Amino acid sequence: MKSQIFQNGLFGVFAIGFSYGIYKMFRGITKTEFRESIKKQIIHCYNVSANQGFIEPFDILQTFSKNEQGIEFHIKLVKSLSKKPVDHQQNINPLIEPFQPGQLVMKLQKYNILLNKYPVNPYHILLVPQQFIHQTEKFSKDYLSLAYDVLCALEGFAFFNSHNEAGASLEHKHIQIVPKSAFQSANILNHIKEQQFDRSINNRAKFIKLRYLKRIKHFVSFFNQDLLQNKNCNESVQQNLIYETYEQLLNKCRVEDIMEFKHNLIMTQEFMMIVVRKQSKFNGVSFNAVGYTGSLLAKNEQECEKLKQTKIIEIMENLAEPDDGTYSDVDEF
Repeated sequence: MKSQIFQNGLFGVFAIGFSYGIYKMFRGITKTEFRESIKKQIIHCYNVSANQGFIEPFDILQTFSKNEQGIEFHIKLVKSLSKKPVDHQQNINPLIEPFQPGQLVMKLQKYNILLNKYPVNPYHILLVPQQFIHQTEKFSKDYLSLAYDVLCALEGFAFFNSHNEAGASLEHKHIQIVPKSAFQSANILNHIKEQQFDRSINNRAKFIKLRYLKRIKHFVSFFNQDLLQNKNCNESVQQNLIYETYEQLLNKCRVEDIMEFKHNLIMTQEFMMIVVRKQSKFNGVSFNAVGYTGSLLAKNEQECEKLKQTKIIEIMENLAEPDDGTYSDVDEF
């Protein structure tokens, strides 16, 4: 039975009916094998769909870098982004069935993995609830934990835009995940990751703020890697560890109404980060959570030129909520 599921489901174009937690149903399937199966299916479906024309080609027309306060920001002019419709041009929900041919990667119990038609990186996917949940609603434990499994499968990072002001373009809740190659231009995330090895056990409970973004309301919290990466870490433990970090960050941001909380969330294997937003555009430049990774994407020559002329950190400061607070439980680096 197990071999039949893998033969007919995981390695076809669509893995219909594949159930999250199947590694628990069959003793021979571990979490590592489950993640590896997800990775293979995403790669397979992306390559097939790219060849069949569902995915807009990820063509980089121009690229350049800017160093500000020791951080190398990478800017790319991506052809496919100019073809992406704005929210008022979409009359139907593209994240529910019936899907376009080549869009669905696999079904995972209550969630679907879908290919992003307008990728910001090859193998860019969306993890989407099968039933409509509004983008502004709070994440559930199983949703965040599954997103963590998928980002681990791709060795990449996940990002989320809560509102239009934070870069969201659809009302149906979705978190986006890009693979390991995306880290090459995400130097803010690389900088945070480097700090993990310099932090003592006593400081593990503290939050982090980045010195070059100190005027912006944002917080970073590292996961407890000793527990999360332990071979005995089951699904329940993983869910609780990730969700605890999520709630700690929300509490640190003093969120009263999650539906009104405009923010970007970024999650890697090591940490979670929240940036509080106030607007989506400044000086003709707009970006979502990806911008706060250190990787900036322009959809046309005009945006590209403005990114060349304007300080990146100045843009970030104007897109986010200001923060001049002093915190006893926050380290700055």
